[in-house]
Amino acid sequence: MKKLRFVLLLAILVTPAYFFAQNTDGWIFKDEKEGVKVFYRKTSDVYELKLATSLKVSLSGLVTLLAEVDNYPKWGYKVSESRELKKISDREIYYYSRLDFPWPLDDRDLVIHSKMEQDPITRRITATSIAQLGYLPTYKGVVRMSNAHTTWTLVPGANGWTYVEYYIYSDPGGSLPDWLINMALDVGPRETIKNIRNFVQQEKYQNVKLAQLLD
Repeated sequence: MKKLRFVLLLAILVTPAYFFAQNTDGWIFKDEKEGVKVFYRKTSDVYELKLATSLKVSLSGLVTLLAEVDNYPKWGYKVSESRELKKISDREIYYYSRLDFPWPLDDRDLVIHSKMEQDPITRRITATSIAQLGYLPTYKGVVRMSNAHTTWTLVPGANGWTYVEYYIYSDPGGSLPDWLINMALDVGPRETIKNIRNFVQQEKYQNVKLAQLLD
């Protein structure tokens, strides 16, 4: 059972603006714990996942957090390494992340293309990250993930709150059976959001104001 808790390790890498009800657009409500709602959707053998919550931090604070690639191991579940590879602009980068899988499984890694957009009317921010192949050579003893897609959707709320949806579709590859992946699908993302909730209480994230954002 201990191994089941470590199967899905995609925490960051880096969706609609409002929460979905059960069975809306195929999403099925699973449960709610500690203020985090979890939904899943079966569109392939590995389920899509979505988490919905609210965080006491501004858009600028969360965007600052997501932009600090080197800090991902501090709050991303089982992220052992993360580094920027190429910066296209303040809103678009390529980066590398390595995920710590429990022995005897091989670690996973991936190269991510991440892009952020903001709606000038609603101020909603969408940060989408998609795995890329062929950008870096693979490493011995590490499985390169080829199929991963995450989206953070951030919607400003009242009194300093931000409403958040975290969409994830990822296949860790290798020999892991689909049923095992699905069983532990929400463990890593839940822990990631819990860590972020604590991390953004730092003064740096509470007080930052990014000039390029409509906050």
